[in-house]
Amino acid sequence: MFDWTKSCSYDEQQKRRFHSTARSRLKKLAAELHLPAGSYDVRSNKAGIAVSGEVTLHHTAVYIQVGQFGMSSGHGIL
Repeated sequence: MFDWTKSCSYDEQQKRRFHSTARSRLKKLAAELHLPAGSYDVRSNKAGIAVSGEVTLHHTAVYIQVGQFGMSSGHGIL
């Protein structure tokens, strides 16, 4: 089970797991939403060493971004 609350900051292995897990979950969500293949994009922005970066599901009807955002509880979904 992935620990979403563990910081990715300065932890390359955790950051790789974070991006891999988030991409997998967003792809599963796209399937649950019955988004047709090719109608959406799942992409990662790994950003710098001090942050998690973000993983985004982008479709014309939905935009979901997963990241650890420093100004809030440290993690979240936009």
